[in-house]
Amino acid sequence: MKNFLKRFIALRMTRKRKETRNPITFLERRHYDKNQSDFTDGIYFAGVSNDDFSFVTRLGFRNGKPNENWLKVFVPGEGVWGFENMDLPVGEFFEQGDLKYVCQEPGELWKIRYHGPVYQGKNHYQLKMELDWHSLVPVADFDNTGTSYEQLAFQIAKEKWNVDFFKKLKEIHQIHYEQAGNITGTITWKRKKYDVQLTGVRSHSFGKRNWNDWGRHLWLTGVLDDGQYFNISIIDYDFVKNLKAGFLWDRKGYCNFEKTPSFGDLKILEPLPKTLSFPLKVKPGDKTIVVNVEMKVFFPFTMDNVYYIRQAKAVFDFGGIRGTGIAEMGINLKKYNVIL
Repeated sequence: MKNFLKRFIALRMTRKRKETRNPITFLERRHYDKNQSDFTDGIYFAGVSNDDFSFVTRLGFRNGKPNENWLKVFVPGEGVWGFENMDLPVGEFFEQGDLKYVCQEPGELWKIRYHGPVYQGKNHYQLKMELDWHSLVPVADFDNTGTSYEQLAFQIAKEKWNVDFFKKLKEIHQIHYEQAGNITGTITWKRKKYDVQLTGVRSHSFGKRNWNDWGRHLWLTGVLDDGQYFNISIIDYDFVKNLKAGFLWDRKGYCNFEKTPSFGDLKILEPLPKTLSFPLKVKPGDKTIVVNVEMKVFFPFTMDNVYYIRQAKAVFDFGGIRGTGIAEMGINLKKYNVIL
């Protein structure tokens, strides 16, 4: 009876979030809260291809801590070049130093610009990116899309409840949304200009974020060859485990997965594997499919010297349908032994 009541209360509590509808013009702005410690506005873009240039980039604007910035580019034949978390001046909107993202049309068109040095060990060269991001699908706001409130309530009900638990639970809630698109434009490398056409994914989130609270996480997102787009996310915090989200865009609209996998379903034998295989049930009444993930090019980052994130250009087999995108895994360095 106790567990039933906890699940009932948790379900009512989590479903309240679904009542919120955030206007796209509100979502696409840069946000700041000077009164909330560890407040972060983090915005991210990635562009991947089979054999050509691929890149990941992120800007994080933080309250009370140094800002975050990523740019790492896979150059065919020359490996990964870039930088992370440098001390860069902050511009008016989504801009740090020479790295800037410009919203031309909310939910539809962004410009990604950079002209400056990128590094590989002690070597560095100038890189120029002039890229345009065009949407393929509507924005997926996680307050309305991707989160199974039944699964979320089940995980919350499994934890030990007290005042501190609910305080932390409230703190970790962020506004978060994602979108798939196409990226076109040019990359100038060693004075030669290359035309690029890339599969694009992006995300934007704002709210409290403290990397010390994160135990581990998984983020898989990709565009399939038949035009479908998916996301699978799992995160362990230090006080609640296996929080999950996942969706599929099937050209008709978004649907939440009937059963999103947990870390136990992944059967991970090492902290940061390079391949994954797991079952997934998309819709009620559907047969269970198998998702296979092969990670190929790696973009590593270390956050606040405590949390290690390894992004990878990934090839997916989604129940027999091929796709490309990003596979991100993260682990807390105080809890997992990893040779960096």
